[in-house]
Amino acid sequence: MKKCIVIGGGLAGLTAAAYLADSGFLVEVIEASPKLGGRAYSFKDNQTGSIVDNGQHIMMGCYRETLKYFKLIGADENLIYQKRLKVNFLKENFQIFTLTTLPLPYPFNLLSALLRYNVLSISERVIFLKFFLKLPFVSLKSLQNLSVYDWLVRENQNKRIRKAFWEILAVGALNSNIKKASASSFAFILREIFLAGSKASTIIIPRLGLSETYCQDSVRFLASKGGKVTLLESIERFNIKDNRVTGLETSKRKITDFDFVISAVPNFSLEKILPEIDFTDRLKLNYSSIISIHLWLKDNFFKENFYGLIDSPVHWIFNHKDHITLVISDANELAEKSKDELFNLAVYELEKFTKIKKEKIISYKIIKEKRATFVPSNDIISFRPKSETKFKNLFLAGDWIDTGLPSTIESAVKSGRIASESVILSAKSK
Repeated sequence: MKKCIVIGGGLAGLTAAAYLADSGFLVEVIEASPKLGGRAYSFKDNQTGSIVDNGQHIMMGCYRETLKYFKLIGADENLIYQKRLKVNFLKENFQIFTLTTLPLPYPFNLLSALLRYNVLSISERVIFLKFFLKLPFVSLKSLQNLSVYDWLVRENQNKRIRKAFWEILAVGALNSNIKKASASSFAFILREIFLAGSKASTIIIPRLGLSETYCQDSVRFLASKGGKVTLLESIERFNIKDNRVTGLETSKRKITDFDFVISAVPNFSLEKILPEIDFTDRLKLNYSSIISIHLWLKDNFFKENFYGLIDSPVHWIFNHKDHITLVISDANELAEKSKDELFNLAVYELEKFTKIKKEKIISYKIIKEKRATFVPSNDIISFRPKSETKFKNLFLAGDWIDTGLPSTIESAVKSGRIASESVILSAKSK
């Protein structure tokens, strides 16, 4: 039985491990921290007793890789699926505008949603619709040198349309300012969401905390296949001979009994322990922050699971019943502010959009993920590495490798599946 060591217990590493274990490999996942999940995990808040996510993550019906992985490990029942697309957007004073499809055949259901999005004028909705009608015929190559902003302006998407829809969707999907993000990357995502059938555009959210949603099922699945997960152990050195990894030195032991290694840690972490794989001359990633502001209210009157905010620094409100979460994407400019300043910002926006006043807030917790995602700018897209490396038995996984997707859950999961297939192919060729 071939053995593979997977370094890193985030989504990419756990996905690679699951697919390898399912294919008959003996797998060990080694994670330096005391938890699994990487940048997508949950924990118990000591003050309130609530399960809190480090940052809210949503999925969509077009997340085929993620849904396939969740089904493999038995975690697909931990998700809440929309039957058809419905998103409530808020303007000031709790004005609700709903983007929702009618029960019509695809694509008429999506067209109906766009035409009925009455936060826009009728003429703006026509311009909005024209954009989507042109989308199937747009050449991604023609967008290579454009930002999302450039593309939207070129297609006559005025400021009101951008504020009412595009900025909420693009910033949420790419975690980047639309003037920095690649238009071709965004176009690829839009096609995945809106041109792949009715289910592709529906929203999927975790029913539980993130760790409870998939980490525990991942561990159970690996154990059922003879694999294991080791926490609180860091890789400190790779031993290399004849372009192969021959040994791993960790904070606790030396490991030599393996055939393959998958590194599922960020590029900057890998470079520290394996300088020979230096990416800095080719891959200059800039990172974008996400700030999550968790609020416990005396009375939670929210009925829906989530709301998008129009023309606000807060992009989404998620309703967890016992608390709500305000999410700010592309948050580098706010990341250095104090927790008091961020709390006051949240209070101001909450009162402005929902009329909830400060005295209705019982408790709060603020989480900053300063390296939540990389900015998918045009200058780095072609330099993302493949899974294969110059070392014959070392493969890469992570949302930063070349998956064709921006830095998302789907990209991380896809990278894990690609890495596992590379290992399987390499094993067969021997």
